Amino acid sequence: MNQLLPLVISVVVLVVLLLLKVNLGWSLLFSAGTLMVGVGIELVEMVNIVRSTVTDSYFLEIIGIILLINLLEELLRKTAYFDRALQILQETFQNKVIITAVFPAIFGSIPAFGGAKLSAPLVELAGKDLVIDSVDKSLLNYWFRHVWEFSSPLFPGVILAIYFSGVEMWKYILLMLPPTFIFFVLGYLFFLRPVLKKNQEASEAGAISGQTGAEMDPGIRTVRTYCGLLRIIWPVLVIMFAVVVFRVSILWPLLLTDLFLFCQTYKDKGFVKELLKKVCSFKLLWIVFGVFIFKTTFEWTGIPQEIPTLLGAIGIPSVVLLIIFPLMTGLLTGMPSAFVGITYPILVPVFNLGGSLHLGAVMLAFVAGHIGAMLSPLHLCFVLTVEYFQTEILPFWTRLLFPQVIELLLVLGLAYILGIPG
Repeated sequence: MNQLLPLVISVVVLVVLLLLKVNLGWSLLFSAGTLMVGVGIELVEMVNIVRSTVTDSYFLEIIGIILLINLLEELLRKTAYFDRALQILQETFQNKVIITAVFPAIFGSIPAFGGAKLSAPLVELAGKDLVIDSVDKSLLNYWFRHVWEFSSPLFPGVILAIYFSGVEMWKYILLMLPPTFIFFVLGYLFFLRPVLKKNQEASEAGAISGQTGAEMDPGIRTVRTYCGLLRIIWPVLVIMFAVVVFRVSILWPLLLTDLFLFCQTYKDKGFVKELLKKVCSFKLLWIVFGVFIFKTTFEWTGIPQEIPTLLGAIGIPSVVLLIIFPLMTGLLTGMPSAFVGITYPILVPVFNLGGSLHLGAVMLAFVAGHIGAMLSPLHLCFVLTVEYFQTEILPFWTRLLFPQVIELLLVLGLAYILGIPG
């Protein structure tokens, strides 16, 4: 227990700072400093920890990936990607109810801080003349906005999870496809299907028309639908294809996609300067730095080697730690990248209990943390969605809760099949 005490104190410090709304990057640095002092690390070793962090190839690669993702988002804006996507979706889908889920799902495939605000006006537009209340619109926008956060390596949380867990990127993507599918199906059953049913009944009663545009041959409409979707999601598909099929770092397909889009963009005076200013998000990079400092400090202390023994002595089942720790951290921070950065360095020894990597444990920890982040009122998309649609928080939150519980139970079953350490 003596070895665990400095870690417990540093986590408590981190939680207190987060509750006081201190920037996550600074919170992680203060927590790492507390851990250093607690285990008696000297000043020279502290300097070595910082040097080891900033020269870590994984750290440098993740910084590069995050900058390229930011650049991708800005270039898509500059090329009027989102405007064209809106037009294509309106031309492609007859049923406006379907569009209320497709809009946030499409735009959610491109990471954007507070991106729910981007899709909310489109959901509002698609919901015009439909039988749909503000809670339904909020839930559709919020839920389908986050359907890709489990498996897409475009998201910082997924990138951190891949590097900390040690799972190859292509294998991690395949591992997290079942939770992605579960999340999508639950969104359909709990949020989209009820709205479809209400509007179908209203349409049959002659109250509304749920269709847009003229009727056309089903075969032609199917082809048109697929072509329309491909025109929208090609940047994501190209990157995912390269990562899964060629098993390369996402850095390279991201770079090539950005270069292609850059060449397609009109460049006026000061274009590059403005682009770089928006791409270089100091806040996000500082969080990544804090995450890696905490990780390096934790490894430096030697505590990871003691955790399996300590767990056995305390008698805490590993499955409880895999669920509760990420879930609570997700609730406290509201950020997938934050719960991964905070919990994964500590959970890595649990992932590898018995000398082999347990893929079920990696999956369960991420899903538990994601559920916490989705239910957190600190989640920026949560706040922006509720604010935009003027929705009361309690009915919105309570309707979110039940499908999240089902998701956790289903993924827990999958995790046991894949393997969880005893």
